[in-house]
Amino acid sequence: MRRIVRTIGLTMQALALSAALGSVSAQQVTIAEGYSVTPDPSVTGDYKFAHGFGLIYAPMPITRVLGVMEKKFPNAKIEWQNIFTTAQQRDAMLAGRLHFGSCTPGPYLQSWDKGVDWKWVQVTSGFDGYLMVRPDGPKDILEFIGTSKKLSPGPNTAQYFAAQELLHRAGKDVKALDRNFVNLPHPDAMQALIAGQLDGHWATADFAMRLTDQGMRQIASFRKIFNALYAVGACALTKTINEHAAITRGYAEALRQTAAWMKANPQLAAEAMSKSVDNKVSSADFLKYMKSDIYDTYVADADLQGQAKSMLALGVIKRKPSGPADFYAFPDTAGTKW
Repeated sequence: MRRIVRTIGLTMQALALSAALGSVSAQQVTIAEGYSVTPDPSVTGDYKFAHGFGLIYAPMPITRVLGVMEKKFPNAKIEWQNIFTTAQQRDAMLAGRLHFGSCTPGPYLQSWDKGVDWKWVQVTSGFDGYLMVRPDGPKDILEFIGTSKKLSPGPNTAQYFAAQELLHRAGKDVKALDRNFVNLPHPDAMQALIAGQLDGHWATADFAMRLTDQGMRQIASFRKIFNALYAVGACALTKTINEHAAITRGYAEALRQTAAWMKANPQLAAEAMSKSVDNKVSSADFLKYMKSDIYDTYVADADLQGQAKSMLALGVIKRKPSGPADFYAFPDTAGTKW
């Protein structure tokens, strides 16, 4: 009888310890004021994340600066980097050097059309972009045709496909400016335009406003072309999504949570963005940019179907999507304007 009682006692202690450990693992960790996550210690391994430059990717660099993924997955090794274009991030994924990157509709759709098996993990934000020129520069993008004037950034970018849309509407060859494009990261292109070494730069969100403050002039914009902000999202190869389901879902959840936190705490979000660029842009400036109509944070309705329709008309892609599952890792969260 004593042995039975002792066995029952040990079993009860084990259950109590198990419950206590479960309670500890379920405890939330504070990330920042108004932001906490529940750690998942079951995920292990090394994961490489990347995003592009500037405010348009804000939920990603803010997630990075706050260390959200590191706290959410304490037994995983998380590595972050900046990579300029969607195409460069795609290539890094295909080469096995990157798990999760950032993407915009045009470059994403072109790769999808050519058979790259990848998906949007989470919509994060949208932005306007201005084609900026010097005060004495061209008055219209058509003035670049047949000249040696240089435009940035280059092919396979959101800006390139927007330029093709303008050429198409004007009845011009959509490849008429292919020799005019050069591929410069936003900070370098800004300086080159101001110095007169570049004739046009299609700058996004904060970079566009900074060029406006420097006296540069706008001659085209995404919003005027597409009647909406141009979407941004996190993306990954379908193979990665399937093989690393827990961290993929966790990343999507983290980005949605970061986006909501940004809305509720704009000053703290601006401070995090400033920190993400080593304080080269002040939090006051980021707060101003975030409150402007050139940028917004949202987590659904990227309108990839609308972009696909435009690119089909341009002849850039040939495949027609059948539904949100073609584009999204989690189609139920894609929204009605998917």
